Amino acid sequence: MNRMKNGFTLIELMIVVAIMGILASLAISSYQTYTIRAQVSEALNMAAGAKTPVIDAFNNSGRPPADRSAAGMTPTATDTRGSFVASVDVDNGRVDVKFGNNAHQAIFDKTLSLTPYMSGTGSFIWRCGLAAEPADTAILSGGGVDAVYVTPDIPARYLPKSCKP
Repeated sequence: MNRMKNGFTLIELMIVVAIMGILASLAISSYQTYTIRAQVSEALNMAAGAKTPVIDAFNNSGRPPADRSAAGMTPTATDTRGSFVASVDVDNGRVDVKFGNNAHQAIFDKTLSLTPYMSGTGSFIWRCGLAAEPADTAILSGGGVDAVYVTPDIPARYLPKSCKP
């Protein structure tokens, strides 16, 4: 007696489920990386708002601003915050963005810094994260105050291209 085979065997179904599980785990990992990168992008946007006061303060006084007040901003770093950014501070011209609030645990309580440099033509160039030191520039200094580069404690895979080596 010949019977026609209908449907799939149990082993075939188990293989399909295993493949779907592997693909789902890869998708979740990629999505988490994507969301963390989006949170870091918010930090760069928040830092952009502090760059202009730092440059203005330097142009007016000839030295990097020591803190937010010297840059013409409110004195409290938490006055500038966002959904994923807890504070934006200024330290001798360097802009430090600290993650907090709703930030992913991989970057929560970590800091990303933007360090100002000046080119020979007098233009400002900002060094972000792990990026290489800009060519033909000097770190912003004047009046006995120098900005200091700080290595970020955020994993490089979460940084945008402009902040990577």
